[in-house]
Amino acid sequence: MLSVEGIRSPSKRSFRAVLTLLCFACLCFSATTWAGVTGKIAGVVIDADGKVPIEGATIRVVGTGIATETDADGEYFVINVPGGKYDIAVTVVGYESVITRDVRVLVDLTTPLDFTLVQEAVQLGEKVVYAENPIIQKDLTSSKIIFTSDRLKTLPNITTVQSVLTNYPGVILDRDQALHVRGGRAGQISYYYDGFSVQDPFYATSGIHIVPNALEELTLTSGGYAAEYGEALSGVVSAVSREGTGNYRGSIKAYQGFTHAYDVNTGDWSGLKSVGNYATAMNLSGPVPLVGSEVHTFSVAGEYRHDPTDLPHNGRTAWTVTGKLSLQPLRKMKVVSNGTYFESEGQLYTHRDVNGVSYDFNLDGLPFFKKRSYLFGFSSNYHFNDNMVATTRYNRFYTFTKSAPEHLFDTYWSDWPGYSEDSTDTYNGTIDDDNYLNDVDWSDPMQVVGFTIGDDYQPTFRRRESSYDAFHLSLISQLGSSNELKAGWEYRKYRVEWDFKQFYNTRPYGENYSSQPDYMSLFLQDKLEYDYFVINMGLRYDYRNADVSYTAWTVNEDGDGVPYRKDADSRWELSPRFGVSYPISEKSVMHLNYGVYYQVPRFTYLYTNMDGDISSGYPIVGNPDLQPEQTTSYEIGLDHLVGESFRFDITAYYKDIKDLVTTRSSFKVAGNSVTFFVNDDYGSAKGLDISLEKLASGGFVSGSVSYGYMIAKGVGSWALEPYYTYLTSTEDTLAPVNEYPLDFDQRHTVTAVVDFRVPHDRKLEVAGVAVPGGWGLNVVGHYGSGLPYTLTDVDGNRLGERNEGRLPAYYTVDMRFNKDFRFARGQYVLSLFVEADNVFDRRNIIDVYSLTGRPDYDGSIPTATLALSAEDLQKYDALYDHDPQNFSPPRTVRAGLEFSF
Repeated sequence: MLSVEGIRSPSKRSFRAVLTLLCFACLCFSATTWAGVTGKIAGVVIDADGKVPIEGATIRVVGTGIATETDADGEYFVINVPGGKYDIAVTVVGYESVITRDVRVLVDLTTPLDFTLVQEAVQLGEKVVYAENPIIQKDLTSSKIIFTSDRLKTLPNITTVQSVLTNYPGVILDRDQALHVRGGRAGQISYYYDGFSVQDPFYATSGIHIVPNALEELTLTSGGYAAEYGEALSGVVSAVSREGTGNYRGSIKAYQGFTHAYDVNTGDWSGLKSVGNYATAMNLSGPVPLVGSEVHTFSVAGEYRHDPTDLPHNGRTAWTVTGKLSLQPLRKMKVVSNGTYFESEGQLYTHRDVNGVSYDFNLDGLPFFKKRSYLFGFSSNYHFNDNMVATTRYNRFYTFTKSAPEHLFDTYWSDWPGYSEDSTDTYNGTIDDDNYLNDVDWSDPMQVVGFTIGDDYQPTFRRRESSYDAFHLSLISQLGSSNELKAGWEYRKYRVEWDFKQFYNTRPYGENYSSQPDYMSLFLQDKLEYDYFVINMGLRYDYRNADVSYTAWTVNEDGDGVPYRKDADSRWELSPRFGVSYPISEKSVMHLNYGVYYQVPRFTYLYTNMDGDISSGYPIVGNPDLQPEQTTSYEIGLDHLVGESFRFDITAYYKDIKDLVTTRSSFKVAGNSVTFFVNDDYGSAKGLDISLEKLASGGFVSGSVSYGYMIAKGVGSWALEPYYTYLTSTEDTLAPVNEYPLDFDQRHTVTAVVDFRVPHDRKLEVAGVAVPGGWGLNVVGHYGSGLPYTLTDVDGNRLGERNEGRLPAYYTVDMRFNKDFRFARGQYVLSLFVEADNVFDRRNIIDVYSLTGRPDYDGSIPTATLALSAEDLQKYDALYDHDPQNFSPPRTVRAGLEFSF
């Protein structure tokens, strides 16, 4: 029978009572946005001589208090095991005891582990073996990249989760540094941390910084995700933090960084130098002190980063602290509490703003920002028996972001100098005249070409705040040895606030709104595991209530818009999921999957300008009645072991994408063209991912080569594209109806990873000389073909077909070297490391001017006058045209130390 070994501490009765009450409180009240944080171990125990199954053998997950017994067929399974490495022990009367060390449990997957026991009349001790984790995961029915903690610590450039993912097939980083997966738009990836959604609902990006140093596992599922995962069209990123064990473990890490800084006065980058880039990080885990039991554990981690970056006025500081407390107050109950807090502030650099104004010689006029977010949650697991676990969770997630001129950061925009209103509450102030090149000195070459000077500042104010409280209940039931059933329910209550104002002209645009939408979902998922196939099938139900009354519009006989008030409609969807994997030989497994996925549009599309203010020059109005965006995905793949040292994988996919949000202008009010958000865009993506992996297999060298081919086409790359492209164009007055290559249509990507690692207990012979072990070198090379762009004439009108031009190809090389020094028989390790991003300092072109196809020349030539010399104009025009944000970041080097135990 499955059991969670209870507390045996009579002197701690009051402590036990508190924990019991806490646990029952969690059972009654807790829940969350679900995402997997646990896996399963399953296998068979047989007699070494007769090859017959052994009934009644006890299987223990050492250090967790989890145990089970084999059935009459010698089979066993352990469900709901947190992801990580474990020692698994098996004992039975009359046989030797065996303990298998370093068994890796992967989230949402089954780890096969069989035992063959030798009969032994008198037990003489435990036999210790080391796990050979499966090279091919036979129950994987989806496309999933898995980074364990062992793998993460060897990779270069893992300062953020996004930096880890960008070098793998199907993942594209666009010119705005946004992630795209398999032809999906930016913002179509869902982020989970310890099973909790950490999505910023305004921009559909991660709302919190996840510390890679604190992770046990990081995964990206790009196709075939199960029914328990929602709110994602392109991919699911799941990060699971380390859970404490019965032994204390920890580390402290610090580094100093160097880079090439950009100089606005010369339009060039400096040599490699220190710019004040440094960071420290720590983590500590183990049993809770003074409790006297290894089943009560904790894990804490923290990080502080100060990064000026290579760009001027772009520095930022950030700190993050995260913790996890796991308690087992009762034999069959476990309570986990999670908390993460993130805070960041700094400066925002833009070479040219949306109107072409540059602050390069007036950097103090650029905005300052502050971000803050936190995640807090409880979860409780109750094991009814071997076969059934109930989970209840509660969590709260909060995000806050604000940007404004630095000297006015703590002042509300209506109190800015120069703000005033007339008797009708209409703006009649001078903020725009005083700050936005509306009074150009035509004798100053800097102002003539587009630079601001003096006390000018960018007159924009942004503040957004969101939070949600979530409740979740789920049940996992193992029906026999081959059928795992999951069911779950979740409810979320959001609170969102938005405040925005810009003073670019005499008719400043602004909006201020708040709302409290509701979201609910249900899922049912069944996993059938047999020797000859594995099936994952499920069904998901999503419900949304926008909870708002807004100004809608109808068109009269004259073609003019007429406003009226209405309540937003509620929406619901059903999405089926199906995946299957089956072995075609001992070394080959095929998989295929099909799924329908929905995602609620960003809240900025739902709630922008809900009151229908059309007084600005080009008004845009949100639509709380937008339908969810939809993707239907198909995938087939083969995973094959070549010999004993190579693994080959090939996957083909196709995605049909529809109901994407876009903007359309369908009528006018008082002569103004009014633009709305609607579900009118569509597209498709198809591709092929191929990888060949060299396994370590006891040698020094491992690595992989991955190739991705993708075609992403559609009628729009982002929702506001028509608003900025077609509204003022004389060439394209209507949105396209034929698909064309999207902005993130990167046809070819190649990633090569080489890891050369000499363990501390081995030596390397080089020209007859023995080189001590304990060091490693990891090199990652990445190539990407050019992204598309549209050529235009001097007036901005399209030349040729949409996105007919292509940027140059992109390639970069990153590396990490470490040398470890071990003390006290390996209990303490001091590691010296050096990391380099963009080793060869290549200036990859990531954006160009549409008139010239160049990153440093926009095609315009200012005219010299009697008051302006041609030499001065050419000098400042060259600096104005040379946009450092059109190039990839230069080489960055980090050198540091890490002490671990």
